[in-house]
Amino acid sequence: MIETIFFEASMHQFAYFINWLALTLLWMISLRIKDSSIIDIYWGFGFVLIAWACSFHNYMNGLGSTDIQEILLVMVTIWGLRLTYYLARRNLGHGEDYRYVKMRNASKRDWRLVSYFRVFMLQGVLQAIISWPIFLIFSLDTNKGSSALVAFAIIFFIIGFLFESIADQQMKKFKSDPNNSSKIMNKGLWKYSRHPNYFGDFLQWFAIFVLSLSTGSFLGAVAPAMMLFIFFKLTIRLLEKPQSKKRPGYNQYIDDTNMFFPGPRSKKD
Repeated sequence: MIETIFFEASMHQFAYFINWLALTLLWMISLRIKDSSIIDIYWGFGFVLIAWACSFHNYMNGLGSTDIQEILLVMVTIWGLRLTYYLARRNLGHGEDYRYVKMRNASKRDWRLVSYFRVFMLQGVLQAIISWPIFLIFSLDTNKGSSALVAFAIIFFIIGFLFESIADQQMKKFKSDPNNSSKIMNKGLWKYSRHPNYFGDFLQWFAIFVLSLSTGSFLGAVAPAMMLFIFFKLTIRLLEKPQSKKRPGYNQYIDDTNMFFPGPRSKKD
């Protein structure tokens, strides 16, 4: 069984299997603690697991690693572990997120099965799609214009990492003050974008896509494109919808401030 997984399964299949196993175990934990929102914490770590699974599969099959593959591992690991640590510190001990409580209460079927497929396995599918630049880098030759692409990728990644990290810390400090419970965070990076942390997240995945161009394939573009779709069509809508009721002046903040890409405010403070 173990030999079949290591040597007969493709790299993609092996990575999918490892991620599926981790998601299933996490789902079992969520049933035990009655908190499906722990899936949010796993989002970043799942990509770290997938990247290292690809590297391990190649190693077990006698394939050496390239410089670009090692750079990719560093990028994905830094991005994923930072996000995992940040979300774990923010979310653990505060109970199930209201979004999942709402889904649980609205479900007309057994939430155990619904959460497995609609929450945990759906995230696994999204991770599989977004991981395409990872699969490309670990399965194809990475010597096409690599020097310039690596330089650009590293620059984009560093900028994105700083944007996301600084924005998260600014918001954390803002929320730590009880006097800000009904106020709007429009200082620092949040003055130029309503979601600078998501912009930084996207920029890091754009960097990973740029790195995947060293294979000569453009298929890695699916990663930043999918991240934009998730942010624009799902995450931002869910987050901003209740803010107008909770925070007076939020609609004005929406009118004055770019939603995603940082830029000058349309009106002065």
